[in-house]
Amino acid sequence: MLPKVSVIIPCFNSMPFLKETLESVMAQSYSHLEIIVIDDHSTDGSHEYLTTFSKDIIVRKNKGKGACTARNYGYELSRGDYIQYLDADDLLSHQKIEAQVEALRQHQAGIAVCNTMHFYDKIIDGKITDTDYLFTTDDPKSFLLNLYGANGFPNMVQTSAWLTPRNLVEKAGPWDENLSKDQDGEFFCRVVSHANQVIYVPNILNYYRKHISGQNIANQKRRIHVESQLKAVDSKVDQLKSLKHTKAYKAAFALQYKWIAIDAYPEFKDLSKKAWIASESLGGSNYSPVLGGAIIETIKSVFGWRTARVSSYWIHKIKS
Repeated sequence: MLPKVSVIIPCFNSMPFLKETLESVMAQSYSHLEIIVIDDHSTDGSHEYLTTFSKDIIVRKNKGKGACTARNYGYELSRGDYIQYLDADDLLSHQKIEAQVEALRQHQAGIAVCNTMHFYDKIIDGKITDTDYLFTTDDPKSFLLNLYGANGFPNMVQTSAWLTPRNLVEKAGPWDENLSKDQDGEFFCRVVSHANQVIYVPNILNYYRKHISGQNIANQKRRIHVESQLKAVDSKVDQLKSLKHTKAYKAAFALQYKWIAIDAYPEFKDLSKKAWIASESLGGSNYSPVLGGAIIETIKSVFGWRTARVSSYWIHKIKS
């Protein structure tokens, strides 16, 4: 008998995207699925739409509030051997689940991953940026460090690119419902750390929808979001502490903390300072992210990133 895959979809005011997302799941070449959508108290008609979309979909209202709570509730309801987390505005290529199930059936202690295409309105205009970071390996923790920037440049694996055996979720524990940003990075650091292998499956895709308005969680930056980023990196540091004496560990997390320090400045100088001190304690990082257009980059090269960030901050203030 084919193993069951539980597709868990948290939904909040996702009405414009639900039909396309659900159709990408129901059109999967792998048929032994259960689809669980947890509506996070939407106000745009999403819940009503979901309850009439298909009798084959399990729809529940979130017991609490937030995407992490919704994912945890969805997992509680699920019965699948494998878990496919999927955001309500993202898509999966036709054979995504089938190919990853087949890979995992051959490697029982692994977790499967695929490339992510970032797109706005049309998939055809999307871009893949993670090619150099995804590979099959028996060293999942080193895989994570490379992803975090051990080689000098960071990247990410988006939530829906993974297919996770249920036993790994059990070992890792639930999504941290106190985090508001980088929840997926923190969660999958725990999950991947418990795997014996990362299995890269080519020729399939996760499609990550980006929003020009900046409504993706990754684009949010209030104090609560910066605090969440710091907590998430602190958790990753702890998860991978068995490698704390390696150059890769120090380079990766020095970069991660430096990026938060830069991103938090000048709005949250205390958090920026905290992240900067953490970065320096690991030996510092030479990573220099692009902070803006030609003018801001010139300011950065002449006066440093702090002056560039202040300039960028006030330019945006004036424009808004």
